[in-house]
Amino acid sequence: MAQSLEDIDSVLSWTEPVNESTPVSTLRRWRTELVRASVFASYAIGVLSLDVEILNHSPAPMGEDVLQSLVDDLPNILASGWVGGGWSLSPDASTSVAAAAELEMDQSGSLLSLHAELIESDLGDPDVVRNLLVRVKQHRQELTERRDLLEDRIRRIQAIIRHHYATGVASIDDWLT
Repeated sequence: MAQSLEDIDSVLSWTEPVNESTPVSTLRRWRTELVRASVFASYAIGVLSLDVEILNHSPAPMGEDVLQSLVDDLPNILASGWVGGGWSLSPDASTSVAAAAELEMDQSGSLLSLHAELIESDLGDPDVVRNLLVRVKQHRQELTERRDLLEDRIRRIQAIIRHHYATGVASIDDWLT
């Protein structure tokens, strides 16, 4: 499971030798793992994007309760901050649904460690907010770059599988075995 950037890098590394000679069963297995990693990365990007918006709204003006200010601004933060999309390039949505279910059980590991840190931070302290904002933006950028690589690899695998079907190397019966 892609619980960290290192895990995502590992999935990308062992799925690198994608080519026409890779067996279809291997390509399908790799695609499943890549889609799962992409779902995890996409979810983390979405959460961190909201965190950036929250940090941009902090700290509250002098004398204002930070938490109350964030609660009051939450509808606008959610409306403007969520970065959706990219959840799955899999033609079989069950892979995405299963990965999303794993995320619901909080198995996202270190992908969201900064989010957890933000939750426990003093958002009334401008230094804490600035530090977190820099780190959250950096982590979100790293995740976005990895997700782009994952999605590119998924597209390459899908193109090869389609080619295998078109040339008769793969058969629909392969799904049944």
